Amino acid sequence: MKLIDLNFADKIKDTLSFESLQMLKLPNKNIEEFKRFDLNDLYEYDFNFNYTSYFSIEEFEYLKNENFYTIFITNSRFMSLHSSVNDNITFSSTKKTKNESKNSLYYLSELFFEQQNQIMISKSLDKPLLIINLFKYEDSFVPLSLNIHLEKNCKADIVELFISKNCGNSFLNINRTFNLNENVTLNYTKAEEFSNFDTSIFNYNSNIQKKSTLNIVALDYNAKKSLNIWDFDLMNEDISLKINAIININRDKQSANIANILHNNKNISSEINVQHILNDKSSAVFDVKSTINENAKYAKVLQSSKTTLLSDDAKINAQPRLQIFTDELEARHSATTGALNKDQLYYLTSRGISNQKAIEMIIESFEIKIIEKIENNLVKDYIKRFKGKTYV
Repeated sequence: MKLIDLNFADKIKDTLSFESLQMLKLPNKNIEEFKRFDLNDLYEYDFNFNYTSYFSIEEFEYLKNENFYTIFITNSRFMSLHSSVNDNITFSSTKKTKNESKNSLYYLSELFFEQQNQIMISKSLDKPLLIINLFKYEDSFVPLSLNIHLEKNCKADIVELFISKNCGNSFLNINRTFNLNENVTLNYTKAEEFSNFDTSIFNYNSNIQKKSTLNIVALDYNAKKSLNIWDFDLMNEDISLKINAIININRDKQSANIANILHNNKNISSEINVQHILNDKSSAVFDVKSTINENAKYAKVLQSSKTTLLSDDAKINAQPRLQIFTDELEARHSATTGALNKDQLYYLTSRGISNQKAIEMIIESFEIKIIEKIENNLVKDYIKRFKGKTYV
């Protein structure tokens, strides 16, 4: 992929506006204290631009699985020697297509590339596709972009891992676009193993044709700051979109899930469900807006934010929102926040389990509820092993 050499700091100041992200305020458990989800430090930091630095990936060969097709991508480069695919899976660099995203962070990454990476799936896959993204930078800004395209009548399960070996502050701005042709089903799972130095921003976009289904399961744990922006304009009829995510963070880490989902045709269903587990001084945002336009009859819209605060200093700002312009729909939204269930803790500790182990078991029960949303059992088992969980 050819890169365009730009002055990052000047480009940010001249062309992009981030006020809406910078001004998000988070009420904590005691309500009267507030803190912003602030990105200013990213734009003031003197990042390097060593996108194409090479490092050996032999130590990551253990991530392969014979039950999966595999693609390795290191620092944005496709590693054909380590990848194994069939004729129905093609990785290429293509001319960029026009995108109508309202997310300025999406365009930030695109500014640095003349072409876009694309994975094309032409027929239904008999095995899941495993995409392993590896990063090794120091004090770097890293723009990444990938278009996942499925042809008509395809069904595929895709797992994307993001693994960082960064040892200094790094800013990963990652674009993922789902292009699904007619009558397609894509089950997509994202799991990450970032370092405590990383800030990760995932910008999701789509072009989904009629009678297609996109199921997403996302697991976020480690990054210093993690932001997911779900930007889906559902233009065609009979589309199903489901997003299930878990955020499990501690220390002073920050996370945000911001979604803008538009229903613009009939028989469209969208569901977004995020489970937050917040410890120490960590903080999170759930800001989800679903718009059901007048011609989007028979829509089904569900929004849910569930949060467990493990400390008095943890913070959550949950704002599920519906904007409805039709009467013929099913819609529901909710946001719940609480501490661990004392009865469950008592039950476990009364049977000789330590208090810390009991807490871990309850947290794992939250995690498994999200992982169980993964439809493919091979993918489900792989993710459990990747996270090193037994889920007893």
